[in-house]
Amino acid sequence: MVELQHGSAPQALTDFMQVNPRAAVADFDSLAFRPIKDAVKAALNEDQHGLCAYCERELVSTAGQIDHIKPKGGPNARPDLCYQYRNYAHSCIDNTTCGQKKKHGLLPIEPGPGCNAEWTLSTVTGHVEPVLGLTRQRRHAATQTRDMLGLNTPALSRERKQWLDQVLNLLQEAPDEWADFMRSAPFRHVIGTVV
Repeated sequence: MVELQHGSAPQALTDFMQVNPRAAVADFDSLAFRPIKDAVKAALNEDQHGLCAYCERELVSTAGQIDHIKPKGGPNARPDLCYQYRNYAHSCIDNTTCGQKKKHGLLPIEPGPGCNAEWTLSTVTGHVEPVLGLTRQRRHAATQTRDMLGLNTPALSRERKQWLDQVLNLLQEAPDEWADFMRSAPFRHVIGTVV
């Protein structure tokens, strides 16, 4: 998961909230809000360095969706956070992973600094697994977050494993190039739990 650190909210969002301080949750999906969403996605994409906040696949600013980390609707609704930039993540659109799979759930571990501290990447399968030695409660939080986001789908695990193998080979064959490679590789946050 991206260790997301939000920058400043885009001016378009700030301006919208000044003009519409009582905007409803339904306004988020309105045609009038679409240009603001585009600005928010672009800002999030920059904050996330071109990766999906959850699976860490490469994601361009014009693709994907704005996911509410704490949902705006459903049984865990936080409508008060609907227009809060720090509650947004740029997520790919895939029914089996990420924001689409999470739906209205509350993540026990959210994307942010240190979010990868409780899991690691299997060098054999590419699966995300809780680290050894966690308390039962923290192991459950890591497993639940991973499963809510579908982070161990076969395709995603295979893709992560291929990138991990490239990183491990680079470490052996050209260690001086490793740091530069890692700055631009997908899955770099979760791969960082191994290397």
